[in-house]
Amino acid sequence: MLARDITGIHLEPTNICTLKCSGCARTRFIEKWPQHWKNHSVDIEQLNKFLDIDLQHKTITLCGNYGDPIYHTQFHELISSLKSQGAKLHIITNGSYRTADWWTKTVSILDSVDQIVFSVDGLPENFTQYRKNADWDSIHLAMEICAESTCKTEWKFIPFSFNENDIESTRELSEKLGIDIFKVEPSDRFDEQTNYLKPQGSYIGSRYINQQSWKQNNQQVVDPQCADNQQHYISADGVYSPCCYIADHRFYYKTEFGKNKKSYNIADHTLSQILTRPAVVEFYSNLTNKPVCQYNCPAT
Repeated sequence: MLARDITGIHLEPTNICTLKCSGCARTRFIEKWPQHWKNHSVDIEQLNKFLDIDLQHKTITLCGNYGDPIYHTQFHELISSLKSQGAKLHIITNGSYRTADWWTKTVSILDSVDQIVFSVDGLPENFTQYRKNADWDSIHLAMEICAESTCKTEWKFIPFSFNENDIESTRELSEKLGIDIFKVEPSDRFDEQTNYLKPQGSYIGSRYINQQSWKQNNQQVVDPQCADNQQHYISADGVYSPCCYIADHRFYYKTEFGKNKKSYNIADHTLSQILTRPAVVEFYSNLTNKPVCQYNCPAT
């Protein structure tokens, strides 16, 4: 795989978040090992040196495994830097607790090729049953400002047991606010801690079903998302891995990238250097036989 063939990057700007969603890797880590948690935010200078590729027309997805991108302390400097290099930005956020001035400055940096996705699961009166600690008033403000700007907007709605009958009402609210796209995205994050949130079968993500099958030792067919060269992931603490699913702490240290983490930090290496390493070449050439991919990949 050559760095010049990359069409997109998934960047987690920070692992800081104001929410405590019960299915989130951040919540799970802090509950289990609070003494080991550290807040991180990507160093912009290191990131620019690491990305030794032409970003013109490349899609950079700013989305957290553990955090919400809008809480990077230099968020505007970060997106300004990426935009100055010609990148298209896809920002996924809950949208809570930022001011009108902050959002106005954000959209002034973006343009019509960029998109802001608001992850809000339900109506104002019930969405915090999953998005714990979220704040509707500041989200509402953000949606209004972004909807009036040139960038595209999306409301992403995960169906749960408490909101699965509110989809059309939420869609109507989305349209009223001027959001361009309303998207229903079934979740796969159901286990013994979140089963009470599970909606009816048609609203459960296919990855969850595949994982249950995998646990029964059924071989899975993987058509990996990372093969499209859009999933290359950079974590908030500045480390490369092929995708965000591998970077989840519950699986990360069973992989080449977790076992040899220092070899993939963005401070001491470039993307081109990492992609030519024998271990990385072997990984990408043999994706269908990787247990972590068999279990985790949403393209299974």
